[in-house]
Amino acid sequence: MLGTTAGLGLVTACGGGTQTAQPMRFASADAPNFPSGAVIRTLRGDVNPEELANGATLVHEHLGGNLEAMLFEVNSAGADGVACLVDSSTGRRTQRALDNQQGMADQTEVHIVRAGGYFQDVGFAFYPVRVADASEDELYEELVQDATNQRWGAFGEIGSSLEMRPDERKVHRAVGRAHVATGLPIFTHTPHESCPSCAMEQMDTLESVGVDFSHLVIGHMSTIKQEDDPIGTHSAIARRGAFVGLDTVGHEMSRSHIPATEKVKMVQDLLDAGLEDHIVFSSDMGNRTHSKASYGNGFSTVLVQFVPKLLFAGVPERTIRKILVDNPRRFLAVEPKSS
Repeated sequence: MLGTTAGLGLVTACGGGTQTAQPMRFASADAPNFPSGAVIRTLRGDVNPEELANGATLVHEHLGGNLEAMLFEVNSAGADGVACLVDSSTGRRTQRALDNQQGMADQTEVHIVRAGGYFQDVGFAFYPVRVADASEDELYEELVQDATNQRWGAFGEIGSSLEMRPDERKVHRAVGRAHVATGLPIFTHTPHESCPSCAMEQMDTLESVGVDFSHLVIGHMSTIKQEDDPIGTHSAIARRGAFVGLDTVGHEMSRSHIPATEKVKMVQDLLDAGLEDHIVFSSDMGNRTHSKASYGNGFSTVLVQFVPKLLFAGVPERTIRKILVDNPRRFLAVEPKSS
């Protein structure tokens, strides 16, 4: 029952019991006050953040692959209540990949935000040799140019290893400087093996070049194990002004075996601490066995797998809508700068 789509609204907690619920609508709970002129940069143009007030925005997904197949997945997610997907990149895209993604964006009602950058997590992925060898200034200039030419709406996913290496610190600084020049937000990757110190290292490095933490998501914070005190790390991130990326929810991942009950508790602990304004959700869906075409939940997994668990645990629907609709818009909505 708990795995059934949130759109069906089968059960919610109510005074310790259950009741039949109305279908959940993923609409704004509390419209933020966006700066004058703020936009969210999508592949269909710069949009007013109010255009994303009637659907969920997922801030860390992977939309690569065959155009027709991806279009099916994105449209199916749209039917389940997804309004916007942020496409994460772990390296420089080919022109074919850029063209396919633009073609998909032109044919769907779901807004697509293209993100870019470079990613390393030793033991999992390494930088290309030219990135490792490049200077910070060279990477900064390249990132600003690619963000402009390829119409990025964010930088991400920007990764680091269990112990941040010098070349990773260089890339983080280059990305941070590109953020300052363009105004585009940043979302990061921390190792799935539970690494509280990684979050702090990333924030310290980005802060050193002037990153605005109100447009920063520290990623994969749903992979922090209970013995590593998740709320300690999560509250430290939030109190410095950044967003806690609970962006591996709705399905299990091979590198992270955190039960859904623990991920629900992470949300509850943050809410109990009064930090609901600093939570964002996503699934980091990259395994094609999770796709709709393979009878999985695809990009809808946060809505159809995780949200019903939150409702059953007693998290108010209004709070869930704030996390899914309003918080991501605050993260993504920026006043574009001329680099």
